[in-house]
Amino acid sequence: MSRIFYATALSAMAFGLAATAAMAQGWGGPLGMLGRYDADSNGQVSADEYTAGRGQQFTSMDSNGDGKVSRDEFTAYTQQMMAQWGGGNGGGGDPQRQQHRIDDFMAADTDGDGLVSADEYKAAGDARFKSIDTNGDGMISGDEAQAMMHH
Repeated sequence: MSRIFYATALSAMAFGLAATAAMAQGWGGPLGMLGRYDADSNGQVSADEYTAGRGQQFTSMDSNGDGKVSRDEFTAYTQQMMAQWGGGNGGGGDPQRQQHRIDDFMAADTDGDGLVSADEYKAAGDARFKSIDTNGDGMISGDEAQAMMHH
């Protein structure tokens, strides 16, 4: 049970990182940072759009292309993204916050090998999508995205 909770927390952490990007890159509006996943620009994010966006994010994190993301790869990715978005060292200037993000990410490592595989990352994302899609229609609306941002 705690693995599922932490896997869901991992997704929340990824959303937290993206929140700064949402504002910096103009992904405002009701979907916030989820707007970057709205490929058909209909104001909602489908499960397929969400999965594709997270797949691209995983590929970006997997700097050595081995299909798994290590703690070091994740740390480098978050530092790069936060620097790009103007947030400093990947923790918004707070080393404890960065460590919390790393720990949350690594909680998705359900097989305990010290690496997060694409399948583990997808499972965490699937759980998070379901938790955001509160009406169960297979789409994340602006209202659902906003509710997620305030929790």
